[in-house]
Amino acid sequence: MKNLLLCSILLFQLSSCSTDSDFNSSELKGTVIKSYGNLSLAENKSNPFDYKGKQYFDALALYQEENHLPHSISEISNQIRFIASQIGKRPITGKNSIIFNDEIVQAIMADPDNSMIIIVQNSTLSSVAKTSLMNFLQGLITQRLLEFSITYNYIVDYEDTILACSTWTQDDRDTILTVASISRYSLYSESERKDRDWESSAGNKPGKAFFSTNEASIISIIALLDKII
Repeated sequence: MKNLLLCSILLFQLSSCSTDSDFNSSELKGTVIKSYGNLSLAENKSNPFDYKGKQYFDALALYQEENHLPHSISEISNQIRFIASQIGKRPITGKNSIIFNDEIVQAIMADPDNSMIIIVQNSTLSSVAKTSLMNFLQGLITQRLLEFSITYNYIVDYEDTILACSTWTQDDRDTILTVASISRYSLYSESERKDRDWESSAGNKPGKAFFSTNEASIISIIALLDKII
């Protein structure tokens, strides 16, 4: 059953790497978005695709204006669908009009590592880029319980490595830097939002979280790979 669910993820692969137009900030035009947190803590100005992570952050902030942190499979599915509709022109739908659904989120939640591998392996990235990206994302999965400052350094070190290498194709480089940028802002947003919820909760005793630390961000990053690679 899990294999069937994981295989369904493959239906959402894009045929090529995203271009700048795939992340069109005009989707958010005319919308007032509250600014949460200090985004300088999440940015990496060395990455020319840092703005794509900011676009992800803005879409997430817009959604969370009216919604709390996700506490169920259905809620995070709705959040991912909304973000996808804001950061790209193409909805999360694929061949045979199969719609992104709760079962896919459950499959990623049950086995994020293999879910990510399936998506990356079936992308149009070069073999070297696939291996590099999978290793990077496996590192994020492994470190998901760590403080944001630690994962931030891990992501920025990876970005610096990609930027320093002159052998990448333009598509591989741009795609990997986009994934890294979105990863940074996703993990920062979850960390910052949890801090705000803690400060504003009655008696500083929030209810038991449905997702463990940074799990929602990891699920979102993997689910949105289809929009990026």
